[in-house]
Amino acid sequence: GDKIFGWIGDFIDTLSVITTLFGVCTSLGLGVIQINSGLNFIHHGIPINQVAQVCIIWTITAMATASTVSGIGMGIRRLSEICFSLGCIILLLALFMEDTWFLLNLYVQSIGFYLNWIVQLGFHCDAFELAGAASGAGDRGRATVTAGDGSQDGPQMWMDGWTIFYWGW
Repeated sequence: GDKIFGWIGDFIDTLSVITTLFGVCTSLGLGVIQINSGLNFIHHGIPINQVAQVCIIWTITAMATASTVSGIGMGIRRLSEICFSLGCIILLLALFMEDTWFLLNLYVQSIGFYLNWIVQLGFHCDAFELAGAASGAGDRGRATVTAGDGSQDGPQMWMDGWTIFYWGW
């Protein structure tokens, strides 16, 4: 209604723009790290460092800007068609250059496991692990790695760090 024209509407618009900006920046940052690692895997002469990652960010930003400036009919449409085509080519190459029967079986089995476990994993917080060894967490023989600063990195650290980050992202 008419409430979108007041300070409440302005606040919601500003909040929406800021959260979208943070989401895009997070996705870009994670994608750049993956692209940099992939390029290093293909060609060891490409280092995994901030200089390479900044260059990748500038390249992606330039491509996105050129696509946006050229409009929906030309730039964004063509970029979408190219990405879709490349994705299909990579999918077919992976499917037919490997053991096709195994990959199809793996696909069906993975969908089954996903559907079977999605509810349980969606609500899994690993409460017993977070409670500590007194609750039986130490009896499971799970591996923990001691980092250089002396902190423990194991299931609890993963649950605290990655899962909460993923929910927020």
